Amino acid sequence: MRPNSGWRERLAALLVAPLLVVGLGLAAAGPVRADQLDDALNQQKELAAQLAAQQKALDALIAQQQSLSSQLAATSAALEKNTSSLANITAEVTRLGKVVDKAKAELAKMQAAVNALDREISRLVKEQEQKAQELDARRSILSARLREAYIADRTPPLWTLLSGQSFTDILLDIAGFTALGQRDVQLADGISRDAARLAAIEDQVRANRAEADRFRKSAAKQKAALDAQYGALQAARKRLADTVAKQKAQIAAQKKAMDNVVNSKAQLAAAVAALKAEEAQVKSIVDQLLKDKYGSGLPGLYEGGWTWPILRTAGGFVKPANGYRPYVSQKFGCVSWKIYPRNSSCPSSIPYYHNGLDISAPPGTPIYAAAAGQVIVAGTCNYCKVWKGMRPLAWVWIAHSKSLVSIYAHIGDGKVASQPKWRVSVGDYVAAGQLIAFVGSTGNVTGPHLHLSLLSNGKYSCIQKYLPGGVCPAH
Repeated sequence: MRPNSGWRERLAALLVAPLLVVGLGLAAAGPVRADQLDDALNQQKELAAQLAAQQKALDALIAQQQSLSSQLAATSAALEKNTSSLANITAEVTRLGKVVDKAKAELAKMQAAVNALDREISRLVKEQEQKAQELDARRSILSARLREAYIADRTPPLWTLLSGQSFTDILLDIAGFTALGQRDVQLADGISRDAARLAAIEDQVRANRAEADRFRKSAAKQKAALDAQYGALQAARKRLADTVAKQKAQIAAQKKAMDNVVNSKAQLAAAVAALKAEEAQVKSIVDQLLKDKYGSGLPGLYEGGWTWPILRTAGGFVKPANGYRPYVSQKFGCVSWKIYPRNSSCPSSIPYYHNGLDISAPPGTPIYAAAAGQVIVAGTCNYCKVWKGMRPLAWVWIAHSKSLVSIYAHIGDGKVASQPKWRVSVGDYVAAGQLIAFVGSTGNVTGPHLHLSLLSNGKYSCIQKYLPGGVCPAH
């Protein structure tokens, strides 16, 4: 036997007792078990999954809010340009307000969740630091004992052992020595395995912290966007409230002026006479236009389809469709309101004659052509007599044939006190259902509505017989 052949036994004798003491000491203080480190790593991975889910939810919210920005811009533009009814805009502003409030609540909830995850990361990091300290203690003791063994017995095999490339390599070599006790081998192996697990945990913690920081930056950016959207929404609400207030004030002034006329016999007589003169003037102008300017280009008989110019549904005012009809606030024919001229063909109970349909709708509601034809008038009436407090009457006339003309009166642009707005010009050819104007309060009215009338061979006729589901009165 070589002199140094018993170095393994001597090394084992030096290592076994101290390592057993260290192992027992750590066990008494709560040793780090492999499953504890595995649990810690799994917890960090679970946190990573939760962070990823929160980021995904935030990305979805950002995409939703980008769409909300365009919707807010469209609503603001509608308020500015009055291309939609106030009823629609009011409903849209209310809807957008709920969307913004919900988004803010969701963002706050996500931020709270990520903050909770961050606190959990910090808690687990403290546990990891404790485990790392325990691991360092075991490493120190094992290193010290190896040095003592080397000093006590300078054997070439020990020199070879200590010249390994890393501490882990040394541990692996030690684990292979059968001379060492089984528990000591397990402790040596455990140091290597625990070091690998702790390194994996540290990597996952860094990734989680980076993900949490990315979320916070995205969330802060989104909060700023939400704050801007909320500001735009508040501005839209204020603009809407101002517009509604102006509309109500103007309608109240118009109603007061109308009531003054109705309550004054002299003014009422003058108003009725002016209305009869205007009706006669309309017939004269239509006859002249069809005869001298547009008659040659129009069919002798219109055979196209008809549609309601405005459709009212439960969801608001939308484009007309066959089979539906809007709310008619004043019918064609004999009525009881004395602001209209008398008609000998009407019964004594309803002796006054209304030459068209009044379709109630909010200002700015789109008006569509009831039938295909050519626009022969688009402007304000330059001969109509207006009462004090009223605006000049604005309208559109569409010739459908050499004898048939539909008239759309009281048009505006959604603001009672502003100028009307047309979507067509004289000479344009339009299709049934094509946008031509917007509901307003121009002329002699007490509120916004569309006055729709029809001239057939120069005489006012019941247009309802052409419209889907329309019924003309018996008298």
